[in-house]
Amino acid sequence: MENIQNLCMGCMNELEEDGTCSYCNYNPDSPYLQSYLPPKSMLDERYIVGKVLSYNGEGAAYIGYDTVTSSKVVIHEYMPDTLCSRTKQSPKIMVKTDSLNKYKTYMSEFAELNKSLSRMRTLSHLVPAIDMFAENNTMYAISKYVEGITLKKFLHGNGDKLSWEQIKKIFPPIFTTLSLIHNSGIIHGGICPDNIIVTPKGELKLIGFSISATRVENSDLSSELYPGYAAPEQYNSLDWLGTWTDVYAIAAVLYRMLTGVLPPNAVSRKQADNIIDLSQMSINIPQNVSRIIMQALRVNSETRVQTITELVTKLFEQPEYVVEHRKGATQTIHVETTEQLRNAYNDDDDESYENEETEKKNLVTTVVGSVVLALLVGVGLFFLAQMFMGGSDESKSNTVSSNITSVTVTKETAVSESNVESSDLSSESEYGTGAVMPDLKGLEYENVKESIESDFNIVIKEKKSKKYDAGIIIKQSIPADTEYDPQRKNTLKLTISKGNSESSNSDDTSSDSYTGSETDSSYTDKPVVPDFTGYTATGYGEVLSRLGITYAFSYVSSEDVPSGNVISTSTAVGQEFDTTTGDVLTVTVAE
Repeated sequence: MENIQNLCMGCMNELEEDGTCSYCNYNPDSPYLQSYLPPKSMLDERYIVGKVLSYNGEGAAYIGYDTVTSSKVVIHEYMPDTLCSRTKQSPKIMVKTDSLNKYKTYMSEFAELNKSLSRMRTLSHLVPAIDMFAENNTMYAISKYVEGITLKKFLHGNGDKLSWEQIKKIFPPIFTTLSLIHNSGIIHGGICPDNIIVTPKGELKLIGFSISATRVENSDLSSELYPGYAAPEQYNSLDWLGTWTDVYAIAAVLYRMLTGVLPPNAVSRKQADNIIDLSQMSINIPQNVSRIIMQALRVNSETRVQTITELVTKLFEQPEYVVEHRKGATQTIHVETTEQLRNAYNDDDDESYENEETEKKNLVTTVVGSVVLALLVGVGLFFLAQMFMGGSDESKSNTVSSNITSVTVTKETAVSESNVESSDLSSESEYGTGAVMPDLKGLEYENVKESIESDFNIVIKEKKSKKYDAGIIIKQSIPADTEYDPQRKNTLKLTISKGNSESSNSDDTSSDSYTGSETDSSYTDKPVVPDFTGYTATGYGEVLSRLGITYAFSYVSSEDVPSGNVISTSTAVGQEFDTTTGDVLTVTVAE
């Protein structure tokens, strides 16, 4: 688009010749709240700010436009209105005198949350940050704009409710995504139909993440709770939040989708629990599903279903009269095995059976252990976010950092010089840095293949198993939670169950061969030239250095690319670069 002034600030589509927008009813003359940025503001010499899409105690989300990639984005601004303010005379945020420490602490949490989510960008049903920077005495996180409507609007347009069979077809990715997010120590706290987007393709995407102080009442920030979906413990700042908090919310969403009725507010349920049992709402809801959802909606968090894994396991368990369960029914049937696999899987003795009672005890122990682990991780992250004030400024798209050189206080004579940086908690691994490996064990390969094949050279080993259904991932060569660089195309070896086919040999020697885009013998571990879009010369050089690629800059004039940004590379993006021959990658930069 040649003239960015012709953009509608309401939807970032191009205006008609007469200056009107045929896509939305945005009025450019309408007033805006002075606490937030005026439309057409420019950030980082790259992003155009549009109208405010939403705001809460953490800050605001604006529709935006990326002038480098010519695409719509969402701009998330850290702006806790209880701790700071802004005037129309300046975009710079003014921090209240007695709130500086809290302001910086929550800003660090804002940075760490978005950085953690950005490392999980391989999850296709998540909308993570793709850029982060400091400006105006605050921080900004940029995410892609997702076309679609909220689940709330989707329900309104589809009879206000769905059947369990319909839910089973569209909801498994949300279960899986949420389980992986919990494994990383993140609690959403705001799951509701407003924070789930339905794309034109019918896919669901989870949005609406926020720092923990906005998800409880009586904190330093204005709370944003969703009545009917917020768990009882969110209304008491002294109660612990955990995976069980999101279990309550997701169960409330299922309740709303199945019945068309919003569950009662958790506060009123504490006084007198007047929620109507699902089994009384509709005879079309399977009895087992009704029973488990009601268990997940219990007011007492200690007796509630504790994890998404446990919830999915129980939702999709078969009735007692069924002797053999149906294999490969949905992705979520296999999510339940994730925790069990971590403790029970033995590569050398996959054929062994355990006593039924022992298996039950192990499963209970695993569930309890998962809860304790999630709780400890959540506590650790909380105190870590409180303590961290320093870090390193790294390249955009891989690691993001904030460098605020001065935080202005509302008293005219009090200006504090301070460096508040988001710390990169990741450490360099043999696979590089930039993203975190999800736990794939227990998931169905076909359901995760699309989201991981762009980052890895996938090598498949099939193995006969009496325990696990065909198609289930039972081992991965890159451990979960290990950092890796998506641009390197590391080899990822996956051991996948062949099931217990009678036609298979009695041993596993016939299925030890690997298949895939690469094999052990042909793999050379050559790095590929990473995408340079939006990078400055310095930032791109840091990426190349981490990949071990020798490079040299060449400068030319350009009218299309901002000064200092990369224009092209001598070897095409995505191509392998042999670092053993002494070749030098020429990086052309705009003067």
